[in-house]
Amino acid sequence: MKEKTRRLLIIPAIIIGVIVFVVMTKGKSSAPRVEQREHATSVRFITATLQDITPSAVGNGIVSPARVWSAVSQVQGRITELPEKYRAGMVIRKGERLLDIEDADYRLAVTQAKASIEAIQAQLKQLEAQRNNLNASLKIEQEVFASAHKERLRLKKLAQQGTISTSAMETQERAYLGQKQQLQNIKNSLDLLPSQQAVVVAQLAQQQAQLSQAELNLKRTQIYAPFNARLAVVNVEQDQYVRIGEVLAVLDDTDRAEVAAQFPLEHFTQLIQPFDMKGMMKKGESPGPHNLKLTAKVQLMRNAKPIEWDARFVRMDAAVDPQTRTVSAVVAVDAPYANANPPLRPPLVKGMYVNVILHGAPHSQQIAIPRQALHGEHVYIINKEQRLERRVVEVFLRQPGFVTLLSGLHDGEHVVVSDVVPAVEGMLLKPIEDTVVREQLTRINVLGE
Repeated sequence: MKEKTRRLLIIPAIIIGVIVFVVMTKGKSSAPRVEQREHATSVRFITATLQDITPSAVGNGIVSPARVWSAVSQVQGRITELPEKYRAGMVIRKGERLLDIEDADYRLAVTQAKASIEAIQAQLKQLEAQRNNLNASLKIEQEVFASAHKERLRLKKLAQQGTISTSAMETQERAYLGQKQQLQNIKNSLDLLPSQQAVVVAQLAQQQAQLSQAELNLKRTQIYAPFNARLAVVNVEQDQYVRIGEVLAVLDDTDRAEVAAQFPLEHFTQLIQPFDMKGMMKKGESPGPHNLKLTAKVQLMRNAKPIEWDARFVRMDAAVDPQTRTVSAVVAVDAPYANANPPLRPPLVKGMYVNVILHGAPHSQQIAIPRQALHGEHVYIINKEQRLERRVVEVFLRQPGFVTLLSGLHDGEHVVVSDVVPAVEGMLLKPIEDTVVREQLTRINVLGE
């Protein structure tokens, strides 16, 4: 009975709860609808600007002296003087004496050659005196012969008249013939003089050549620096005996250094302005620095801060490296030791690994964009409605940090330089100007860095 009474008491409580729920539900208004808005993607951009573009290419190479001179011994002998300071690494000036080779034998050869020349010159004087004497004797003998000829004619008439004997006539005839023979001997001696003089003159020329050779050998016993240089190698010591052909020392030029740098073919060709290569080949001429119109700098990276030297483009190799597809361009740096201030600014010395930056002639009214802004053949621009637009462009120059365009982009348009993933045509953008990229791009364009 009690259990039945409890169940009946629960029913009114349930009915009251249902009534309260219905009343609360009817009194509550429906939730307001929220309109969904389009989300704008933040992007960085730069403004395309027409300006002069200086193309550049960066290569790497090792510094070497423009001239390397080997002091080769042209005479043999003992090293009699080798200054103590002449050791590898020392700097010497043009015309400074490097070493002496013993010259006693070569001085003696000069003296002997001079003595031989004096003896031959005396022979020439003797032959000239002999010519004068023979000419004088010839004149006298001609007079004597003329007198003998007259006497012969006179006696011949007398013999025909029978007034002199035959023996007297024969005696005069023998005297006449003897005088004639004497006259002929003098003439023969005079005729031989030119050939004798020619022989002596040839001997004189030979001795003079020997004297020149002896003097040259004597001069070669002293070796001088042909230009301002740094001693790279010294192969001799004091009192050492050297032979002909030995390399005594090697000198590196300090007036000019060269760098043969390797450049990618694609980058190098973009530096060159058109010129008449066909016409030059017909004339047998080779293209030089004045045709390619390149400027250059050599750069040494040190503690993240470059040290630079002004350079000149001087030549390039005739062939492309088939393995690396690079060309070798040689630049020269004048006075590589000037303005050196070690350790802050070292001289440009042999063996340094450096960058070589070549600049071509400027191209006017070009638009440049960073490489990351180019997506294949497209760039992303921000149109007037702040939406993304894909634009097909044509590339003119491809440089290490940027590209320039021939068409597809106009001055003043906003170019997206940040990554947009996904890049949907027409998507709403929130543009933020990237002043850092714009400044870097401007510096590259103006300075050709």
